[in-house]
Amino acid sequence: MNHTNFARTGMLTRFGLRRDRMRLVVWIIILAGLMVTAAAELDTVYGTQNEIQAIVNTLKSPGMVSLFGAFALEGRVSTAQVFANEMLLFMALAQIIMNFTLAVRATRAEEDSGVTEMIRAHAVGKLAPLAAAGFELLLVNSLIGVLYGLGLSAGDLPGADPSGNWLMGLALAACGLMFGMMALAVAQVADHAGSATGIAYMLFGITFLVRMITDVENPDYTWWSPLGWIEKTLPYTDNNWIPVGYMALAAAALFLIALYANLHRDMGAGALSTRPGRRTASPILAGPATLFLRLVRTTVIAWILGVFAVGAMYGSIFGTIGDILKTNPTMQQVFGKAAVNSANHTILLNFLGLLTIIFAVLAAIPAIQMMNRLKKDESKGLLEVIYAKPVSRTRQFFTCLLTGMVSGALVFLAGLGGTVVTGNSVLKSEAERITGSEFWTAFWGMLPAILVMVACAALLVGWLPRLTGVLWLYLAYGFIALYLGNLLQLPDWAKQLVPFGWPPEVPVHDVNGATFWWMIALSIVLVIAGLIGYRHRDLNMG
Repeated sequence: MNHTNFARTGMLTRFGLRRDRMRLVVWIIILAGLMVTAAAELDTVYGTQNEIQAIVNTLKSPGMVSLFGAFALEGRVSTAQVFANEMLLFMALAQIIMNFTLAVRATRAEEDSGVTEMIRAHAVGKLAPLAAAGFELLLVNSLIGVLYGLGLSAGDLPGADPSGNWLMGLALAACGLMFGMMALAVAQVADHAGSATGIAYMLFGITFLVRMITDVENPDYTWWSPLGWIEKTLPYTDNNWIPVGYMALAAAALFLIALYANLHRDMGAGALSTRPGRRTASPILAGPATLFLRLVRTTVIAWILGVFAVGAMYGSIFGTIGDILKTNPTMQQVFGKAAVNSANHTILLNFLGLLTIIFAVLAAIPAIQMMNRLKKDESKGLLEVIYAKPVSRTRQFFTCLLTGMVSGALVFLAGLGGTVVTGNSVLKSEAERITGSEFWTAFWGMLPAILVMVACAALLVGWLPRLTGVLWLYLAYGFIALYLGNLLQLPDWAKQLVPFGWPPEVPVHDVNGATFWWMIALSIVLVIAGLIGYRHRDLNMG
């Protein structure tokens, strides 16, 4: 590659850092703060050997292994080792999301908006924009990795050592960078930002599912998943630096692939081009509502299929979770077969309760995206074309709102459905299987939380459209508080700060009618308030 292709890369790197400075600051504060806070909290929660042994037994269960990774340590386990097992995979997921967001925004999204074309019109190398995006990811991940290492060193967890502290920090940096470079490569294949994001998350989902299945069935095969490499570092135990080298090499190889693909394609083109549309419009496209549905249908279908697949993979380990008591002869003799099956059913219900929260959070993402499309299309000036016709703001507002609510409900239903259908198919005993009543209890119990989140998005779009991004932080907090809340022993009020913590734990408990209806009422109030604001505020057309 000619060096002139990289002309002005340094300048564009500085420009990218300045452009993304607020996002980067928020991400760095959240990630580094979460790591340090969790370390400090865990030292308090699991300070004694009895407390550590109790959580170790929990982490060794198949359900926890599928969520947090394999835990194969025996004998005396330190607080630092428990911390690494709980946080390593979780922090990797958060950092991967950050890298996907930054990578696609800095490349394909800029190309879609025409910014890249304007930049390339000057004395800038053809590969400079992509190289600048790659260097930005390298700098950001490196900084976060260093902050992790410094924070863990300052935390001084019992059982921690300097090598383990820096291994954990730099391993997370390398993992994030590897998937960030994968997103850069995917952005050269896709022909628009939405497609690039979807493909990146699909590939990530495959690595996550392979990691989950192999961790539960045979951790030796987890090497087949790039996401599983970070588990193999084993901080504070073996301090294995070899996977970090693998991730760094993979990141370099993916970056070279991205550069090669960018050099040999036209501006705006992609190997996976969008299928040409019909010569004449379908009769279904009779108005703005059906047009909106047509534009978002691929995204919604992808979310439904993706979350269904995740649910099916979790359901596939129901048999393993159900074998916890059956494989214990003492339990069989003491309680009898019927009681053991009933106890296994209770374990599965509790596991499904945790998955219900996860699927509700996942379902809220596309639901909020649909509502935020109203603000996005407004800022791009696309609504100017629609509002030039006899289309009211109210109609467009409810088009986005109802699409978001229905999409969220369908994605949530797909996740639960994939889990229960697959899970029941692998369970041999009828007494262990999830019943239809329990399935619908989980669905109706958590659905209002999704609706409240969409209603919050509607309120922000109506009154404070510039702050719609804050809702993603709120959603992230809810996921952290409920996903890690019990392990970190967060107080109940911390879990009650988000709608996902308001309903009772379903399907372990029945739906609380009073909670269900006041959450529905709250959603209606927020929607009405948002509509009033949207109808009366000035629109920013471009």
